[in-house]
Formats: sequence, C-alpha cells, structure tokens
Amino acid sequence: MKAFTIVIVAVIAGGVATVLPSMVYYSSQFDRLQYTIVSETTDSNSVPVIFENATNLTNNPMDSVYGQVAAWDNNVYMLWQDSVPPGYTNYDIFIKTSNDNGTTFGTTVNLSNNPGFSEHPQIATHGNNVYAIWADDSSGNREVLFTRSQDKGISFESISNLSNNTSDSFNQEIAVFGDDVYVVWLDRGENGDTNILFRASADGGATFGNTVDVSNNANEETFPKVAAYEGNVYIAWNVIDETIVDIGDSENQGLFFVTSLDGGNNFGDIMTLNQENDFGELQVAAYNETVYVVAGGLHTVSANGLFFAASTDAGSSFSEPVSIDESGTFVNPLNVEVGAYDDQFSYIAAQVSVSGNEEILLIEMDGNDSTRVMNLSNNPKISECPSIAMAGDNIYVVWEDMTPGNHEILYAKGSRA
Repeated sequence: MKAFTIVIVAVIAGGVATVLPSMVYYSSQFDRLQYTIVSETTDSNSVPVIFENATNLTNNPMDSVYGQVAAWDNNVYMLWQDSVPPGYTNYDIFIKTSNDNGTTFGTTVNLSNNPGFSEHPQIATHGNNVYAIWADDSSGNREVLFTRSQDKGISFESISNLSNNTSDSFNQEIAVFGDDVYVVWLDRGENGDTNILFRASADGGATFGNTVDVSNNANEETFPKVAAYEGNVYIAWNVIDETIVDIGDSENQGLFFVTSLDGGNNFGDIMTLNQENDFGELQVAAYNETVYVVAGGLHTVSANGLFFAASTDAGSSFSEPVSIDESGTFVNPLNVEVGAYDDQFSYIAAQVSVSGNEEILLIEMDGNDSTRVMNLSNNPKISECPSIAMAGDNIYVVWEDMTPGNHEILYAKGSRA
C-alpha cells in the first residue's frame, strides 16, 4: 500500500489556477489527474472561494456518519453519530468545538451517551448558544431529543424530549435566530398517519411552546426543513407517492413551503413550489427577506439536476424554478444542503456521481445563476451526506467519507478571498 497526495486546484475568477494544500491518504491505486478540482464556469464579477485541505475530524476505528456543522464568529461546531462499544452496533451523538475558525478542535464530547439508538443529529448556533437535536429510541419509540449549551459548547445542559409522545418521531431539523429556536420533525402515529410537527422557543431553548401540526400531507419519504431570519420562519418539505407515475396527477405531492411572520405562532397558506419536474429531499435557507429552496433526488427519485428557487419577499412569492445543469453533471444529486451568504449569494453542497464515484460538489450561486462548481472531496472512495455552514467570509463543509478505510467525518474550510 503506498501513500498518495491529492492535489487540489481551483480555477477562480479571471481564470487563475490556485493550488490548494494537499491531503494524504493511503491507497493501492491513485490517478492524480482524476481528482483535480476545476470550476465548471468562471464569473469575473463573483468573489473566488479558496478551500484548504480536507481534514479527518473523527479519525477513529468506529463508524462515524452523518456529520453536521454550525458556525458563529470564530466558533465552529461539528456534530455526528458514532458507533460505540460493546458490539459497535449502537450509536451515540458526539460533538467537537473549535474557537479559532476551524483551525483546531477540542476534545470529543458524547452528548447522548445512553443505551438507545441515537441518530441523525442536527445543530444550530447563535451567539454563545449552541443547540443540538437528534432522534433516539431509548423510550421504546423514536423521540426528538434536545440539548443546549450557553457557553460556546463548553458544557451542555440536561437533555429534554421535544416530541414526547407514543408516535415515531424522526427526520428532525432545527433553526435559530437570536433567542428564537425552531424545531420541525416528522411524526408517524399508530394509525399510520404521518404529520409534520413544529415547536418554537422564544427564550433560547429554555422552554418550548405547544406542538403545532403544520401539515398532514406527508409520508415516510418526507423530509421537513426549517429556516429562520428575525421573526420569519420558513418550513419546506417534499411529498412523493410512488404509486403515481406522473407528478401532475396528484396535487398532494411535490415540494411544499409555508411561512410564519410571527415566530411560528401563525402560519400562512401552504404553497406548492413544484409539481412538474423530478424532486426529492430539499433544503431551505434565509437571509433578510431572501429565501432559498434547493432540492435534489432521493433513492426512489432520480433528479436531472438541482431544483433551485428563490424568494425576495420573505416567502410570499418565488422566482420561476431553475434546474442547475441538467445536461449531465448533476446526475441524481443527493443530500443537498444550501447556505445563504447574503441576499444575492448562496452556496449549495451536494452528493453527486462524478466518474462513477460519489463526490461532494460545492456550487456557488449568484442569484439564480450558478457561477462555479468545485469538487471538495475529490478522492477514490464514496463521499456522502454533506452539511454546510458560514460565518463571516468563511465557509465550512463537512461530510462522511470512506477513503480512510472506514466511515470518517471529513471537513473542508473555505474563505471568500
């Protein structure tokens, strides 16, 4: 087995090629040219993003999966689930914190640390506060559990149960703005009905209000998402019925969106964003009154490109959706994530097949136009499930990767030059 070095080259605005720092793995085969990163397009008016080398954040023999990232000022928080002894068939939720813009990270902390199966963690931060949620079956059914830190991740408070019912609660997401914390999840009752449920906190997660039933138009392939800016809350989700061949045959499936302008106390009418094209899991992000919605495929839905739509009036209306590169580059993009840099620029991370391998691509959006695509993982094994966060001019992307020999959490830090 021989060592190899991955050389990352990013073509930035003006056509200048910049060699990024390399990362070293071990493999018996390596084609250096195959893993060179180049931009798909260049735009002289956009700001180049330069990424450093990818870092193995977990670097252990366990199964480390579903990495998530959040950032505020100089603080970066990495959350993931890890298999634990004995047997390594159960999973707990772990976190690492950086106080120097992601340059170094502190010790690993086990947040869940219980005999139940803890999965699909989500994280959000604002100021000194850090919030983490995940699904856990310690009670006998999956519940949405929550904890917070008020000291930049140094310590975490006792865990609370947000769903707290006999239903199966999962596919949870969290958003925060100021002291307002919003959690949404999918809830499957004993009679087979599936609802999108929502809870809000106005005191930084100290207490939560009543559970709100946002919609009963959902199934197990539904992934509700939430974003927030000031008092506005945005929830988006997907519904697909595999028994319906043509999406247009049912008004109950598609991509859906709803807005609250009063911190989640009241929601407006549900809007259908798309019923004509392929669709799957989506994501939503917000900055001021600009809202971005992006969607890729699912294991049951093959999407010819990325669905992208934006609103500039706090979700009252959306631009005509665009499909980003449906000519073949984005073949069934999965696990898409979107981050709002401002009211003009956004960044999309997606798991995409590149030359037969799953890679993590980062797409820069200027309004409705993609200006640059970069391959962040760029290695010989499967890379999947990205997460993206931004603080200032720094962009953080984290994903799970098989290149080290087992599932590890890798992350790359970029900056707008």
